[in-house]
Amino acid sequence: MSDREDVWSIFHAVVSTGDTYAFAPDTSVAVAADYFVGSEMVAFVAEVDGRVVGMYKLIPNRRDLGAHVANASFMVHPEAAGRGIGRALGDHCLRQARVRGFAAMQFNFVVSTNTRGVALWQSLGFVVMATLPNAFRHQRHGLVDAYVMFRSLDDIVPVFGAARPDISPIARPSAYALIYDEQRRVAVVRAGGGILLPGGGIDDGETPEEAAVRESAEECALEIRVVGPRGRAVQFVHARETKDCFEKHSTFFEATPVSTRQGVIPDHSWQWLSPAAAQWALTYSSHRWALNT
Repeated sequence: MSDREDVWSIFHAVVSTGDTYAFAPDTSVAVAADYFVGSEMVAFVAEVDGRVVGMYKLIPNRRDLGAHVANASFMVHPEAAGRGIGRALGDHCLRQARVRGFAAMQFNFVVSTNTRGVALWQSLGFVVMATLPNAFRHQRHGLVDAYVMFRSLDDIVPVFGAARPDISPIARPSAYALIYDEQRRVAVVRAGGGILLPGGGIDDGETPEEAAVRESAEECALEIRVVGPRGRAVQFVHARETKDCFEKHSTFFEATPVSTRQGVIPDHSWQWLSPAAAQWALTYSSHRWALNT
């Protein structure tokens, strides 16, 4: 099936019941396709045995000054209900929203009688912020309430890259520093063929903050003062030489330089870059994400 046919099959099965979406049961194929696969959105699908059984779209809830809050719409084919498809899509959506820089997510119109949907979103951290009285004309129950639901994404740890299916990843706790000078340039390190933020693996008995301070001294010869946390992320890294896969659980800190010291570890060099230049140069997606948080 094409994307358009997949979308239509699910869309029609969901809206024809008239109990969860405001679309009329006889909504056209063109409207359905535009709603879920338009040019101004990102969309994902869930497959079971090669068949698309669910989908969601992710967009900003508002333009410009409200664009840091995400909005999403979900549909699961009724024949696939009760198989965890909605939860899998919801969890994936929250992580995608965090990866894409959203700070929160809001649902503007959740029909109150959709009790399974409401319970799912509450289990995924959403809270009912407002009730819209008699806002939805339910095909069986008449006028019913709708909810505005909201959750922050601060606790969502974004994941970048993916593990190879034939290799078990090696967990590697790590810490990195976003060190800014007086001109708001950021320090970057060139090592091992990549350009990274100063940082690396956390030693036994070391806190993430201590690791970021130590690594910054070793890689940049900079003594730093940690200002505060900037976020956490997971980055899958594939080593070319050994073919190992590392699952780097990274904590990021903002810091300022306090003083310089002698010596940088061999095979490392560092420099100051503007945030725009660093965004272009950094090798890991998680480091670019941290720079934007």
